[in-house]
Amino acid sequence: MSMFRFFISYLLKQNKMRIAILGWGSLIWDKRNLKIDKIVGDSQYQGWYNTGPSLPIEFARISDDGRLTLVIKEGVQSVTTLYSISMCKDLDIAILNLATREGSCTNKIGYYLKQGNKVYPEDFPYKNILQIWIEQCNNIDAIVWTNLSIRFHDKTHQEFNDNNVIAYLSGLPIEKRGKAEEYIRKTPVQIQTPIRTAIERSELRWTPIE
Repeated sequence: MSMFRFFISYLLKQNKMRIAILGWGSLIWDKRNLKIDKIVGDSQYQGWYNTGPSLPIEFARISDDGRLTLVIKEGVQSVTTLYSISMCKDLDIAILNLATREGSCTNKIGYYLKQGNKVYPEDFPYKNILQIWIEQCNNIDAIVWTNLSIRFHDKTHQEFNDNNVIAYLSGLPIEKRGKAEEYIRKTPVQIQTPIRTAIERSELRWTPIE
């Protein structure tokens, strides 16, 4: 734990934090052990609000199981994310809970603290967007999100564009293709990106599943 986070955690021991978890992919329909308040929310997904901050999100990461998944990517159009409220009242516990659900290390989880206007990673380019959004949410103290890297080019050695993405998905073996299709089709409709549109219009026809 960093000294800053330790200090904030110490200060807020008496006043437990209300922490928002941002989501845009499988986190929303496949919560697993993610501890969220399932009673609240205004979307079709239990426990999720559909009015999160707008961030540049795109299907630009190839996961270990072959799926093409959503990540924050500079230079693409922004979409309105979703958010839930963590049942964890301590920032470090909320980060660990999200990392465990994602099967990643805690250093792959981004966070923003309203008190002190602090963000991790420190060079996160959309800090101002989070700051404006959280200021509009009077009862939220912090935000956490999955902050994974883009891995399309690293995995395929191809330029990231519509044609190469569709070729990659079309060439997946049947056991991986099913999981890739499920991920894209179950992604909330509001996460409508250029790559998703191209996939829907291609021969794949992977349109949303409501």
